[in-house]
Amino acid sequence: MWARGQVATEECPKSLVSAASLELLEKYFVWKLSGGGGLMEMNARVADGFFAIEEEMRGSHNGGE
Repeated sequence: MWARGQVATEECPKSLVSAASLELLEKYFVWKLSGGGGLMEMNARVADGFFAIEEEMRGSHNGGE
């Protein structure tokens, strides 16, 4: 079993990462490095993914495990 914070799985988490997940993470980090913003110009799926990643990043930097 793997667990971190409020997330747990009985399968290896690396096998749960899809090509689309990696693409979204890459887009997120490019977006952050370019200063963020411009969410209104994105499609809803990407913007929602960015919000989810941002929430997780903030939780992990604020002592969340």
